[in-house]
Amino acid sequence: MKRLSTIICLLLIALSGYAAVGVTARAPSTVGVGETFRLEYTVNSADVTGAPQISSIPGFDVLYGPAISTSQRVSVVNGHTTQMASTSFTFTLKAKSEGTYQLPSVSLNVGGRTLTSNRPTVRVVKSQNPNASAQSSAPQAAPSRPAASSNQTGKLRPEDLFIEVTANKRTVYEQEPVLLSYNVFTTQALEQLQGKMPDLKGFVAKEVPLPHDKHLSLVNRGGRNIQTTTWSRYVMFPQQSGKLTIPSIPFEGVIALVNRNIDPIDAFFFGQSITTRINQTVHAPSLDITVKPLPPKPAGFSGAVGNGFTVRAALTTAKPRENETLTLRLTIHGTGNLDLITPPQVKFPADFEVLDPQVSLSTGAAAPKLTPEGMSGDIIIDYYAIPNHQGSYTIPPVSLVWFNPADGQYHTSTTGGPITVKVLKGDPNSYAARQRLRNDDIRYIHLGDSAADSRSGFWGTPLFWCLHLLLIALFIFIVRAVFSLSRRSRKPSAAKMAGRVGKDIPSTLLALKQFVAERCGVSEAEVSKDRISALFAERGVDADLTSRLLTLIDSCELHIYGAATPDPDAAGRLGTEAAEVIARLRKQLKKVKK
Repeated sequence: MKRLSTIICLLLIALSGYAAVGVTARAPSTVGVGETFRLEYTVNSADVTGAPQISSIPGFDVLYGPAISTSQRVSVVNGHTTQMASTSFTFTLKAKSEGTYQLPSVSLNVGGRTLTSNRPTVRVVKSQNPNASAQSSAPQAAPSRPAASSNQTGKLRPEDLFIEVTANKRTVYEQEPVLLSYNVFTTQALEQLQGKMPDLKGFVAKEVPLPHDKHLSLVNRGGRNIQTTTWSRYVMFPQQSGKLTIPSIPFEGVIALVNRNIDPIDAFFFGQSITTRINQTVHAPSLDITVKPLPPKPAGFSGAVGNGFTVRAALTTAKPRENETLTLRLTIHGTGNLDLITPPQVKFPADFEVLDPQVSLSTGAAAPKLTPEGMSGDIIIDYYAIPNHQGSYTIPPVSLVWFNPADGQYHTSTTGGPITVKVLKGDPNSYAARQRLRNDDIRYIHLGDSAADSRSGFWGTPLFWCLHLLLIALFIFIVRAVFSLSRRSRKPSAAKMAGRVGKDIPSTLLALKQFVAERCGVSEAEVSKDRISALFAERGVDADLTSRLLTLIDSCELHIYGAATPDPDAAGRLGTEAAEVIARLRKQLKKVKK
């Protein structure tokens, strides 16, 4: 049984080896006019009858062939002997004219079977040296290694590696995208190259994703063949008009430089290396872009520049209720500076409290993609509002005004018809309802005119003026006493505010606003985000700390009005962050002396 299994395995191996026999044709993928090269047909068997005959090939001169060579190899592994053989038929050709050619296939009789080879394709380009006859072996199909004639000294010349910068447009409007390409040209084996676009004044730059594996192609420039590839691309959005300059960028490269003066055979036997790796810095040149200002902007212009912009609106809250947050979602589709658009204005009813909108990028198939014409896809803008009373309301259509650089005109896209919102009865115990009730408790005090009786004998007498001055002095004394008492009690009030931080989100928000009002010497009613920014800027508060406080206030408001995702840990997290912000602000804000 064991002997039978061994015989079957040997037969399967023999059959698999027999089935794998084939004829392969190999030739370089690119050659220059006037250059000679080898076309080689190889069959992995020695049992070949006859030889292929090729008398002529369109576009080439057949200089010699076929040259026949046979090789055999015998290997013994663990007592098993394996014999391998191959036969090659080589033709020497010379390219006559430019173009792309498909070389002929051949049929060979191998072990009684007729096998046909593949047909390799060769591209013939203009030669850098018409008298050159570079002898190349068949496996040199990949053009990643440059011609031997490019460098014979083992030194890198400026023309052996350089970078060109191109732009698809040199004159554009503000916000109109420009495709910037960095093209590398080399005559040597380029192994590494790294360069990074710096932060530019006047541009927003977005890098186009390109494959990490760069494939070089052969082109003819100035009468010589050179390899090239696009190394990096950027889409640039100019933010201001005028003549803007994209600066020169340094690229750090590693070159495998071959010294052709060293004999490869001598290098092999004497332990020499014909390849030297050198670090090379090459500078991409600067480029000027002329940016034209936009025509006079119409009312409601959102800053959108591009083409094909559309807008649609939908109410995502199924059953809006009074004192609860509803969401109106705007979806903007188009191509251009999509993610730089200012949210269009939505005219909510006067009875609605409006919060700041939030902008996000769409996901899935509609996700924005970077193209030479800018970002193409959808962005989503969520508008939050709180209706104060139940009833039926109407939101008018939303308009998006955008500029098309192709025709130099402004266009308007609308959401269609108005949106009807039916607000149901809400919870009277919600935070928004309580806050509004507290504000409504303050009534205006109507003052009547009081006329003094000029006919009274007391009016204008010396006693009248003495009492008048005495009352003024008493009033000043009382005011100063109250102010002094207020200053002494200020520190305990700050402690009380700190104690309220973290109890719940409304208390945290109230403590933040009271702290700002106390430290900046304003009333609590004046504490708005714009007012905070102005007050902190006057007092030299760090911009990062100001931004952190405003973000914290936004987060508290979104949780209070129900616009944020429910989070049971939000109160503790926001309270902890509020305590840290207040502690840092105490060090930077000095109390205002009154």
